[in-house]
Amino acid sequence: MKRVQAHDSNIGITIGRTREKMQQWGITVSYLAAQLGVSRQYAWQIVHQRTFLSAHKAAEVEGTVDGIISERKHLQSFGERLRAARIASGLTLKQVAGCIGYSWVGVERWEKNICRPKPGVLWHLYSLYGIQEGAEPDPLPIRTPPYRRTGTDGLGFTPSGERSIHPGTRLRAAGAE
Repeated sequence: MKRVQAHDSNIGITIGRTREKMQQWGITVSYLAAQLGVSRQYAWQIVHQRTFLSAHKAAEVEGTVDGIISERKHLQSFGERLRAARIASGLTLKQVAGCIGYSWVGVERWEKNICRPKPGVLWHLYSLYGIQEGAEPDPLPIRTPPYRRTGTDGLGFTPSGERSIHPGTRLRAAGAE
């Protein structure tokens, strides 16, 4: 697929600058599309210059990206900040997983806030992404309470443990009687 020739070279420069900002700040095309109120496919075509744009629309897209950056809207949770750091470093899920010895699905689960990486793994991610320890993305409190096994019918352990919870296991929050 070839890029559509812009009517005005300033439009191409504006969109190129916008794409660089998105890469630098880890803003995904999906997030941009949601903010613009358009489909992901159309947002992708805009960002990759596969469709004609007016100068007004190009400026609107750049303004939206600038607004996202200034308000840090796309960095609300720990997983979103982790994903933004990965995208900003130019790595794919599979590349990160290969470097740290986990599956790409595991890395994706961290980025979707399904679970959190262990502290040692988090240190490796920080060094892989070029983040100094203690800098963004800073850990947020885990939203789910710690669980412990209450029955003997399952094989599950805590969410932070090595094994997943077996469907038959009865769980209750730690400290609850």
